[in-house]
Amino acid sequence: MKTNYTLTAALAAIAAFSTYATEGINLIGIGPVQQGTAGAGVASAKDSTWLILNPAGLTDVERGVDTSLEYFAPDRSLDSTVSGGAGKQTDDSVSYIPSVSASFGCCVEDRGYLGIGLYGTSGMGVDYGAGRFGADTDGDGFIDSTQDQADTSTDLSIAKLTVTYAQKFDNGFSFGVGPVFVLSLLRTDMLNAYNVAQSGEWDSSVGVGAIVGFNQKVGDKLTLGGSYMSEQYMTEFNEYSDLLNGSLNLPQQVTVGLAYQLMDSLEAVLDYRWIGWNQLDTLGDQFGWDDQKIVKAGLTWNVSDRFTLRGGISHGNSPIDSDTAFGNALFPAIMTTHLSTGFSYQFDKVRVDLAYTHALRTSETANGSDSGSYASYVSGTEISMAQDSLTLGLGWKF
Repeated sequence: MKTNYTLTAALAAIAAFSTYATEGINLIGIGPVQQGTAGAGVASAKDSTWLILNPAGLTDVERGVDTSLEYFAPDRSLDSTVSGGAGKQTDDSVSYIPSVSASFGCCVEDRGYLGIGLYGTSGMGVDYGAGRFGADTDGDGFIDSTQDQADTSTDLSIAKLTVTYAQKFDNGFSFGVGPVFVLSLLRTDMLNAYNVAQSGEWDSSVGVGAIVGFNQKVGDKLTLGGSYMSEQYMTEFNEYSDLLNGSLNLPQQVTVGLAYQLMDSLEAVLDYRWIGWNQLDTLGDQFGWDDQKIVKAGLTWNVSDRFTLRGGISHGNSPIDSDTAFGNALFPAIMTTHLSTGFSYQFDKVRVDLAYTHALRTSETANGSDSGSYASYVSGTEISMAQDSLTLGLGWKF
């Protein structure tokens, strides 16, 4: 029981830091090494954070511990056209997102590897001074005229814990697998279908899924890789049972890619990722999110034995479009393009990593399709976001 309590407390501590939205509600990568190439590199593991991207990559990284803290600064805005509504609102509050992971050799004639990681991986949130609509804040059955008491904020934070096993074979094939445990925290004062405001109190949900991955060496320069993360099945948020139509499950995800050694010191990676938002009962059916299709590319240049430079780009479709923009105005997961750069410096046992990512501003204008009889009132409401993040990491080799 003590161990279970400790793990739950650790997940809660990680989740409490995290509020952001990049690939839907997911970060483009975990830690500064992944983020330096915009999350690309499913076929080329560099440190233990790869166990949440492709657990097979554990067979190619040194034993050690990797930690990071990300300073995440999104710039969100809502411009509501509802008569007497919010008008133009902005939110530039920041978040701090931690991660820690480790890789170990373990068994099977030194061909088996274990990894464990605890990450802030997903989330989203806004905190505006006024709401899209008025709300029945006093319970008298009528929408109040004031706009500063409800329908102003969301805060969803998600942490994941995974323990994975990987093994390498003589033919250059590596395989990895493990469970993914999830803790979600949610609070919001959004309106439900009856225009009644939610409590704004924190509630929690737990869940589980799995991840499996492979790598295959093809000659001296090319490696193919891929991973599949299953849907993560969550318990319900009891506090928000009249807002959400069931559990807020997290999506299955497929990533495939290649790594090619252009020169001895220069590697190129190219990934394709599919995220199944539309397959989910709540985010898909209730909130109308589309599946995402994302292409990522990155370069890693080993300038010297100690100094490494990275750069990358990620581009995909937004899961939210004009048909669903108003209903998701407090869940503005609309980002499409990320540009990243970073570097590492290796001391004897310790490595320092740094990455910077900028997400280009994206906007969506609601056409009212998701608002029923309110369509003519909400049409023209715009949601917009840009993002900047800076991630500092430390790695230590055993």
